[in-house]
Amino acid sequence: MAEKKAEERNVNVILKNEEQHEDEVVISLSAIFRKLKKYFMVWFLVSVIVGGLITGLSIFFTTTSSMPVEALVSFNYDGIEKGKAPDGRNFDPNSLKNPVVLEAALSDCNMELDILESVRQGIEVDGVVPEDTISRLTAYHNVFENAQNGMPAAQAILDESWFSTQYKVSFNFKDTDLKRSEAVQLLNAILDEYKNYFFKQYGYNEPLGSALGALDYEDYDYAEAVDMFSDSLGKLRRYVNSLATDDTTRFRSTATGYTFADLRDTINTVSDLDLDLISSYISVNNVTKDKERVQAYYEYRIENLTRNKKEYEEKLASLEASIESYVKDDIYIFGNGNDDINTQSSVASEQYDKMITQKINAQSDLSHTTQQIEYYKQRLVALRKTTVGSTDKKKKVEEDLAKLNEKVVNITELVKETADDYYRNVSLANAYSVLVPPSNDVKTTVKTGIKSALLPVIGLEVVILMAYLGYAFFKAMAEETRKKRAAVAAKNGSGDGKDDSKDDSSEPEKPAEETAEEATEAAE
Repeated sequence: MAEKKAEERNVNVILKNEEQHEDEVVISLSAIFRKLKKYFMVWFLVSVIVGGLITGLSIFFTTTSSMPVEALVSFNYDGIEKGKAPDGRNFDPNSLKNPVVLEAALSDCNMELDILESVRQGIEVDGVVPEDTISRLTAYHNVFENAQNGMPAAQAILDESWFSTQYKVSFNFKDTDLKRSEAVQLLNAILDEYKNYFFKQYGYNEPLGSALGALDYEDYDYAEAVDMFSDSLGKLRRYVNSLATDDTTRFRSTATGYTFADLRDTINTVSDLDLDLISSYISVNNVTKDKERVQAYYEYRIENLTRNKKEYEEKLASLEASIESYVKDDIYIFGNGNDDINTQSSVASEQYDKMITQKINAQSDLSHTTQQIEYYKQRLVALRKTTVGSTDKKKKVEEDLAKLNEKVVNITELVKETADDYYRNVSLANAYSVLVPPSNDVKTTVKTGIKSALLPVIGLEVVILMAYLGYAFFKAMAEETRKKRAAVAAKNGSGDGKDDSKDDSSEPEKPAEETAEEATEAAE
């Protein structure tokens, strides 16, 4: 009796294990591949239609006013990497949409000036930061954050700021009532006009030329006019000297045929011959329009220059004392443990060099001021002793001053043209350039549209692919589940009231629906 119960318990366990596995479904790879093959054309057509639709919409919106017109410009000159303009001031990239530039561009395109403000508000200038620069700045911040107690070295690295040298110019023209082709034309004109504006701002010193021609020598007495011409020629000489210092190619202008050395010699000749002759003639013959006024002018100049002299003397004394007491930087060079190899050297620091330069300038200013004081004192003595020159002598001085004025105007124009030629073709030849101009051609429009549609198309295609794979998998799982249930049902039916001795190889009859589906898949 005990053996019989044990046998029943074993049979019951086996039956339970079989029941636990009856609901398990095994999906074969062949079933999944059959479903993938069955729905492949549907997936392919949906993918092509969706991709084409998104790309077409992107190209359409690219050609409409909702998409800004874009260009890429570059600046390349000493100082731009530090955010400085060619003249040393802070560079403002928004000068690209300066009203002067926009007005000239609108005139070039024969467009109404009343849209100038809408155009200006629609233009955005954004700096382009290269990827390697982003990585470098990120590394600098990581070094600083990981440094203990704000190490000086880490702080110095962090202080290395970066400024863009390339800028993306976007023109959103939806508020201007312009067509896209007109917006492209206008932005091209703006970029071209900015080149002229750039050279006017940072090429020849336009304020210098304006200042030289702003004063009329005829409004002053003869001695005052001479001083005015002397000051103008001095400014021109200093400006040409600065250009000659920067010029390492001995530039000769194709517009004027002059080098900066030629212009400097011309200025010196006019100053030493023409101006000095007129000044001597005025002093010797006491030629003046108003003797008392000239006397008061000389006295004022002497008094003012005396104050300047005292200031230069104090400044020079202060610099000499600072230089005398300045402690130079020491550099120690150590050997490999041998005291005989250890050396020490002393070098002048940058601050020391600056003080030496300031001392030289102060000495030059003091010397020039002393000479000016003596010059005006001599004039004042001659004015008091000599009678006023005759009318004929006044006429001669006026004729000589008129000739001198003509020469100064011509020299100023030569300096302007030569400097402008130098900046355009040498110094600032590559300072400003348009890397990617705005365009409205079909090829560019299609490329822009495809580029804009690339990311959303890839995203949607991935979603469609995942849906296709998921649908094929679940269809395969449903098919295998149906087959499993049919097999279990057939097995249970054959086991009730049937003789186990019958041929086990006989298979249960399949449902008509399952047979038809297998036949269809086999045909495929």
